[in-house]
Amino acid sequence: MKRRQTLLLSVMLCALWTGRGAADAPTAPAVADQPLVLSYDLEAAGKLKEALAAMDQTPPARKDSYLGWARRGWLQYRLALHAESVESYRKAMALAPQAIEPRLGIMLPQLALHRWTDAEMIAKEVLKVDPASYLGTLRLAFVYYNQHRYAESAVLYKRLRDLYPSDTDVRSGLAWGLLKSGKAQEAAREFQELLLISPRLASAREGLQLAGGH
Repeated sequence: MKRRQTLLLSVMLCALWTGRGAADAPTAPAVADQPLVLSYDLEAAGKLKEALAAMDQTPPARKDSYLGWARRGWLQYRLALHAESVESYRKAMALAPQAIEPRLGIMLPQLALHRWTDAEMIAKEVLKVDPASYLGTLRLAFVYYNQHRYAESAVLYKRLRDLYPSDTDVRSGLAWGLLKSGKAQEAAREFQELLLISPRLASAREGLQLAGGH
């Protein structure tokens, strides 16, 4: 009798399970998400062209979403398709006009294309929303340096140096900005500090010699 009751209970549970609604039953990953997941997997494997091609297979709603355009912009940047990357990031910005993320993204291909004025404008937009943005400040400093605005560049790098004393990109930018703006003695001290952090950094040794150091 006990065995029969157990068997009957199993049959009832099976019937209840198979009769559950779709909202209650566990589901497999949606087919619509598979190209996106594949794209991430391919990027992780270093197959950037294939990762970008996978994004083309996503449904229109996904492809034309913020995530779709931002991801395309990132992959195009990594593939050195810089002009295409700029356009993709612009579309992402249009879909998320308040977001900082796509603005930080679009600066990467802009800097690669030496579009200093465009990158300056975007960096200032970022800093207007987030005045303490590390990347916004770092990239604006880099823009100023490449526009030969060395003193302005050094001011921003110095601000970051005080917050991130062991950051070699920041230290190097500050040292070169000081050197190019005629402050050789200050530059030499920064190059010396930089070499304490990264003793084999050739550009720091070169800068120190130019600044009149040892």
